[in-house]
Amino acid sequence: MGRSEARWIGQADRLDSSPRPASNAILTAIRMACIFFAGVLAALAGFGADGLLALGGAGVLVIVGVALGLANRAAPATAVGADRRAPRETTEFERQRTRLMAEMGATLGATLDYNKVLDAAMDVGALGLKPRKDGARLLSMVLLFDKDQRLYVATSRRMMGRDTAARVPGQRGVLGQALGQAEPVIGGGGAEDPELSYFAAFQDARSTLVIPLRSGFQNYGLLVFGSSEPDAFSQEHAELLAAIGTQATVALQNAVLYGDLRAEKERIVAVEEEARKKLARDLHDGPTQSVSAIAMRVNYIRQLFVRDPSNVPDELLKVEDLARKTTKEIRHMLFTLRPLVLENQGLIPALEQLAQKMKETHNLDVTIEAQPGVETLITSQAQGVLFYIIEEAVNNARKHAQAKNHYARLLRRENYLVVEVEDDGVGFDAGAVDSNYDQRGSLGMINMRERAALVEGTLLVDSAPGRGTKISVLIPLPVQPPAGNGRK
Repeated sequence: MGRSEARWIGQADRLDSSPRPASNAILTAIRMACIFFAGVLAALAGFGADGLLALGGAGVLVIVGVALGLANRAAPATAVGADRRAPRETTEFERQRTRLMAEMGATLGATLDYNKVLDAAMDVGALGLKPRKDGARLLSMVLLFDKDQRLYVATSRRMMGRDTAARVPGQRGVLGQALGQAEPVIGGGGAEDPELSYFAAFQDARSTLVIPLRSGFQNYGLLVFGSSEPDAFSQEHAELLAAIGTQATVALQNAVLYGDLRAEKERIVAVEEEARKKLARDLHDGPTQSVSAIAMRVNYIRQLFVRDPSNVPDELLKVEDLARKTTKEIRHMLFTLRPLVLENQGLIPALEQLAQKMKETHNLDVTIEAQPGVETLITSQAQGVLFYIIEEAVNNARKHAQAKNHYARLLRRENYLVVEVEDDGVGFDAGAVDSNYDQRGSLGMINMRERAALVEGTLLVDSAPGRGTKISVLIPLPVQPPAGNGRK
């Protein structure tokens, strides 16, 4: 727990022990709160939409805190025989609560750490509840969905340690009702609830309040409060905590999006690093070895001039052949890095040139089969993605398949563009390869899957030892063919 969170919790506990006035003027408090909100909104109206947006999550929580202060100040006005010290103590109590809510609101609006967001939401929510009786126990927790779509305890207050291991589906009881209705639900005892009963801390809860954490049509989880006293929560509390839950959900969504952005950034860095490693391997296995061989032969020819000049012409021819081969390898690498023919003429001419270069460089036969005009069904960006998938698949076959024939096909099947890269090589156990691919040094298959996902496609691998390999990519076609594709 951070220092700021501990300070907030400590302040909340001190506020719980502070003298509180009798709350017997709810209607008057609501009227005063409504008048206050109306005045704030009227003032912001002069600034237009920008003024309203500038209010932000922190501003809303500050207004809520001030409104709560007005509500609690209205109560002692109707109390009879109250202690004369109560107004001063109440004023100090409300000042502390407003200040605390402002700090928490600033955290909700500023932090990208979703753990701090959840902690702040629970602390602010606890302050919004009505005064508890002496000895009454208030507990709370935030339930979030895991990858299996089951709810787990992300953070909590006054919960037992073993409750953190509990998982519930969120389909029954007050939890299922809150998720299904997308609105706060006030419930009874936790022991009688079909899902809250899984949590030991809620066995003694006699009243519960569940707030859904929802943005648009996506449920992130639930904010759950429980009290040991019956009827501890009212509709006013539900509405107040729903507003807090909305702000917390927005902050939580921002934190999740930021986390996804960082993960995507790390993935892109990893892909670029793999591309650099692949380029280094190709340079080392191809042109670098050839250039070294040329240097050795030149040195040998220099010695022949002294010992046996008659063999020099033959050796020079060998050096010339090696230099031409090296030039082809380098041109092939440049072609795969940036095929200009793909940009100028389209996918099919680029694949035909790829087949030609594979034959010249590696003596590999690749047959291109394409339905007429099939490349015009997809955008130029999708054509580029498909080219690199085919190039990766053909190179994998060249290195591992030991095949005599290689085929690259493009055809239309109903509402899909189908790309197939097939060979008649040794094949492999596709299931075994997929199961431990994250432990392998190469990321070729992962790169092909990710490239297919860029065009909303699906990559399928069909292979078995002794019967070759077929890699298929299925891409859904748009309703209207894109304009400006194909040859220029």
